[in-house]
Amino acid sequence: MAYEKSTSRHLLVILVVLSLALVVPAAAQEKTGTRLVQPGDTIEVEAEPIVLDLIGLRKADSFNPITELRKYQDDNPAKSIKRVIGVPKDSYFTINVYTFKGHYGRYFAYSKEDGLIHENSIVFVHAPPPTATETTAEVTETPTETPTATATQEPTRAPLPGLIAIAAIALAGLLGAAQKR
Repeated sequence: MAYEKSTSRHLLVILVVLSLALVVPAAAQEKTGTRLVQPGDTIEVEAEPIVLDLIGLRKADSFNPITELRKYQDDNPAKSIKRVIGVPKDSYFTINVYTFKGHYGRYFAYSKEDGLIHENSIVFVHAPPPTATETTAEVTETPTETPTATATQEPTRAPLPGLIAIAAIALAGLLGAAQKR
């Protein structure tokens, strides 16, 4: 009997590992890549989070990390600061429209060690809402009187949901087999 219990436990551990192996890539697929930011870039901000790499805004000679993004009145660093956005980690900085709360425009890089980096600024703008794209099919005349067919594109599907469903069915079958023992 001890052998049967260890077999079912080993089977259960294998099933858990397999299910995690299927779920982890699905979660990683949804994650967007990091965008490398250079001085002068214009970044469109949406409701969905964007991950920025601000290392390109560091001062070249000291390479100290960026700790803040600062917006000045009339985009002039000699005038007063209008808004400050803290940057906890400049190599992985997540933003979305809620970060700015309507305060878009030119932001200057700031480092605690280097101070304001005048030459390294970026512009944040609100992304336009997505519009429906109109597709037109080119119609060519044929000498015969056969009707022309318009090509329809098949929707693209991610391969993982189908794979996850198959894995779930397989897991249920294996668990059922393990319980019969």
